Amino acid sequence: MEHDEKLFQIEVMPRIVGFWCNLAVYGIYITINIGPILIGLFSWWYLHNWWIGFSLFLFSVLASVIVISKMRINSIPFSQREMDYSTIAVIKWYIGKNICVK
Repeated sequence: MEHDEKLFQIEVMPRIVGFWCNLAVYGIYITINIGPILIGLFSWWYLHNWWIGFSLFLFSVLASVIVISKMRINSIPFSQREMDYSTIAVIKWYIGKNICVK
């Protein structure tokens, strides 16, 4: 008796089309990468304490990593999660699968 085995298939990254979808991709990317630096610098400048600024910077980096990992889990297929994806690729997967669906 033959078993019908499902072949391993790699799903292609969704193509991002449209101005608003690309704006969402790059807006989230800039927020995740530049946001922790701006939060740390602003809190250091406003509170005049480098320790609080550095602590808030580290906390916001941790929050950014958690957000990216949640986006990765919610958008990338299970069989492809072991592959290395950059931050922009994870955001494109997320936007293409969850927000700009056609």
